[in-house]
Amino acid sequence: MEIRMRTLLILTVLFLVQGYTGCASRESLIKDISEERTAAYNQWAKRQQTQEESEVTVSGKLHLEDAVKLAIQQNKALQATLQEKEIARGKVIESYQSALPKVNATGNYTRLDKVNTFDVGNASIALGDVDNYSVDLTVSQPLFRGGAIGAALRAAKLAELLSDEVARSALQGTIYEVARAYYDALLFQHQYEVNEDAVRSATVHLEDVMTRRKLGVASDYDVLRAEVDVSNFRAEMIKQKNNVDLAKSRLLKAMGVLQKGDIDLADEFEYWPMRPVLEESLRIAHENRPDLYQAELVVRLQKEALRVAKSRYWPQIDAFFQELWGKPDPSSTTTNEWNDTWNAGISVNLSIFDGLGREGRVYQQRATLDQSRYRLANTQEQAFLEVRQALLTLRNAEEFVESQKLNRNRATEGLRLAEVGYREGIASEVEVSDARSALTLARGLYYESVYGHAVSRLNLQLAMGTLGPKPGEGGEGNEYVPEKFLLREASTEPGQPTQQEESKPNEP
Repeated sequence: MEIRMRTLLILTVLFLVQGYTGCASRESLIKDISEERTAAYNQWAKRQQTQEESEVTVSGKLHLEDAVKLAIQQNKALQATLQEKEIARGKVIESYQSALPKVNATGNYTRLDKVNTFDVGNASIALGDVDNYSVDLTVSQPLFRGGAIGAALRAAKLAELLSDEVARSALQGTIYEVARAYYDALLFQHQYEVNEDAVRSATVHLEDVMTRRKLGVASDYDVLRAEVDVSNFRAEMIKQKNNVDLAKSRLLKAMGVLQKGDIDLADEFEYWPMRPVLEESLRIAHENRPDLYQAELVVRLQKEALRVAKSRYWPQIDAFFQELWGKPDPSSTTTNEWNDTWNAGISVNLSIFDGLGREGRVYQQRATLDQSRYRLANTQEQAFLEVRQALLTLRNAEEFVESQKLNRNRATEGLRLAEVGYREGIASEVEVSDARSALTLARGLYYESVYGHAVSRLNLQLAMGTLGPKPGEGGEGNEYVPEKFLLREASTEPGQPTQQEESKPNEP
């Protein structure tokens, strides 16, 4: 009975404790979670402050070339890719291990509780010793692996070259991303300036209309229409200002610097008419595109993998040397002294019952090699498509620029005539408003056209693989900075202006 009462009392106490701890109020839970969130934010803020202190801030005038140089040094994704080169170097060093001798040394100490003995007359002779020591040294040198050793060394070097091309591809992608972001910000900047000029012009015109109404030569409708024009152009100007800020933030992000800098784009669009040749562009693409080099290296790597698989048909031959020091004497169980023994020879190992495994591995590697060759051919076809598309787009962009240049001049003259006619009383407010809208649209389209031409040049250079160093060039950090990554200097290469065209660019 007493045991039952104790058990009941214990269960009651446990129930009350569980109920007390499990019945926390809703307010206390919310308070605990809120404190956890506040602590988490404080930790994040501290990390951000520490990170910002180590980051680069860019302010003031920024040229495109300087933006590219900063991106090469600061872009986090690019820096992570460049580490692949170090990984590949480590694999090359590791690959030499298969050709070098292997040295193993082991030491042992054994203490026996009892040593076997046998009696000879009145004497007792121990077979061994209570304390046993031994040191074993083994050296083996691979002599023949059916070509696997050489294939492994070549594969490691090919893998290092492959990592170089991966880094070069990432570098070109970073340059393209920064240049494209710079052009985007520059386009929005010009669009903002176009609408800013329109607001200024419309405001001056509104003041003129209000003056004419006071003189009785303009109506309330004319004033209202002029006010609407000012409001519309101001709204578009605000929209473009927001686009400029967003584009600059994307540019700073691509550069890998803090997005707090107040930058001023120092470059302008330059329009360079070009007459690139498809065949020459394709030749340069085949000699420079990183993806083609990568596909070619993958084929060669797979050839080495096939050689390694075929090496399993051959025996593995090693030379070896072994020496053993021990106490008692390893060559005599009755001598309790330090002594040594050694042996040397050549070992031959051949797996007899692995025929199906060898055939399967060779079959897989041969099929993978064919697969990599198909991928190389597909990459070459993709290069042809991208180069051809880039050339067609560049040609269309050039025609678009020429047409919009003429249209902008016409719209400028149209607004001038409309304003003169309005002041002389032969043109209406509607005509002036339409002419100003047409000029604003024409200027915007012109800047879009020169932007499209600049991006087309950039796309062509990316398609040809010339947005950075050539294969085998470059190193770490700013050694990757290309001397010329914009198609604007005269040369005999495709995508460059001819001798007559390169005297000076057409100003936007």
